[in-house]
Amino acid sequence: MNRRFFLAAIGAVPLVSLGSFAIAQNAVVDELNTYLNSLISARASFHQESADGSVATGTFYLQKPGKMRFEYDAPSPALLVADGSVLAVFDRKSNRGPQRYPQSSTPLSLLTRPDIDIRRSRFVQQLEAGSTQMHLTLFDPENPGNGSIKMIFDRNPMALVKWIIVDGSGLESVVKLGPLTTNITLDSALFSVTKTIRALQSGG
Repeated sequence: MNRRFFLAAIGAVPLVSLGSFAIAQNAVVDELNTYLNSLISARASFHQESADGSVATGTFYLQKPGKMRFEYDAPSPALLVADGSVLAVFDRKSNRGPQRYPQSSTPLSLLTRPDIDIRRSRFVQQLEAGSTQMHLTLFDPENPGNGSIKMIFDRNPMALVKWIIVDGSGLESVVKLGPLTTNITLDSALFSVTKTIRALQSGG
């Protein structure tokens, strides 16, 4: 277990006065683990403010195990599909196929795991918890130059509300989520890279 993770979690829960620091820390971690594992499927609108000042909107989809989709509204051509094995990044204005990356190398894939325990995740760098929010910072320890993602959760009630992406040069993009609609039935085609390619080729 990363020592910095322990120290951040302990130092960030001063409002917990009963029991030892270890008990307070474990309660915070368990609270977050319970919430993350409750997200079996979800949908939410999002609003993205990029480092260059541009703004985009779209819809985020999650289906465990392994699947995510970020569908940007026009005029943005971006579309991201994670099928459990690869993360495919589409440019809908291009005739070329998507760029593909191993999904297991992307910190945000933590959300898609069916059995999340942030104590065991190699992506977890730091957890900070206050009375109203938790901040979970993730990065790829094998490629630290790629930057980091800070996921922000409200605690009353518990909800994922935002993440902040910091690229390798230190520039930040902020993705704000609308209310999550959870535990819903989603079309499996949303998370199929092959079907997405076919749909785009047919003008869908």
